[in-house]
Amino acid sequence: VRHAFKVKNASSEPVTITKMYTSCMCTTATLTMGDPAADSRQTKQFGPYGMPGHGFIPKIDAAMNPGEEAEVQVVFDPAAHGPAGVGRIQRTVTIENNVGQPLELGFSAFVTP
Repeated sequence: VRHAFKVKNASSEPVTITKMYTSCMCTTATLTMGDPAADSRQTKQFGPYGMPGHGFIPKIDAAMNPGEEAEVQVVFDPAAHGPAGVGRIQRTVTIENNVGQPLELGFSAFVTP
């Protein structure tokens, strides 16, 4: 299951995205910065990243200028927890930055067998 979140730097200062990770090993997230429609050479992609403790989560250290947008593509694998992983789930993608509290992107789903 995939979903794309759009994020935008609405401040008047650059914001540096330092790290990104998910709340569960069943979820991965990829950050895409730049406009691929305008010039694919200017597009930067980071990830996919998963849950801390289930693989190395490197620093990103990518600057978003004021007004700049990025996309976070989230992939959730409903079969990752096996037959017992049914019912309502809630997952989070956390984006750490240099200006304050992390940004959390959340989603929920109802997994059926």
